Amino acid sequence: MKARSKRGRAFQYKAVNSPVHRLSAGWKILLIAVLATTVLAVGDPLMLIPLAALNLAYYFMARLQLMDLWRDIRLFLVQMAIIVALYSIRYGFADGAAPGLFIGVKILLFFMPTAVFLRTTPTTDIMGSLQKIMSRRTAFFIFTSFRFIPYFIREFSDIAKAQRLRGARVGPRDLVDPRSWPDLFHCLLVPVVVRAFVAAEEAALSAQARSFEGIHNNHKDSQEDYSHDSVHRHR
Repeated sequence: MKARSKRGRAFQYKAVNSPVHRLSAGWKILLIAVLATTVLAVGDPLMLIPLAALNLAYYFMARLQLMDLWRDIRLFLVQMAIIVALYSIRYGFADGAAPGLFIGVKILLFFMPTAVFLRTTPTTDIMGSLQKIMSRRTAFFIFTSFRFIPYFIREFSDIAKAQRLRGARVGPRDLVDPRSWPDLFHCLLVPVVVRAFVAAEEAALSAQARSFEGIHNNHKDSQEDYSHDSVHRHR
């Protein structure tokens, strides 16, 4: 356990002294908006090269290490390989690999500023800065969304390790092989979705404890609707 804690995880806050750490959370949120919007607007693959260089410069200005970068982007690299494989199956490798790679790189660059934000911003600063520019309720929801990112990365990694010990084909090399995708769905995606529902339940209870109106009632109504539909189906 101590070795794992020392090694760190993806998107985990890292307390070091850097220019990015000294930026306020509000400025970093603004940088997320600018960099992510720029990535979405890019239509020329060659324009991704300077954007990638800019994102990497921003990342390493935070005094983060190559191993931190690897932990933060490795799932995006797997996703990129899957996208390239799907495009290649649909259009052939010659016509599908480049567009698939373009989409995969755009997704990676879209999330990189958020990785820097989570790596360099303490939890208390995130919530405090969000409350300065929006309502307490909206700030709580956005803050919860930010905190879910490292949570789901951690859950995804833990479930994948457990399933590989059981013999499931969910290793990084298996994910690009269409023959392994049934294992990916049943042994990895389904458990992650179940964990997501549990996390959503806990977030709803947390919001209720902070006296946000409507959270408990909406959750209760959804449960009642589900129960009513279940009874109706059984009839």
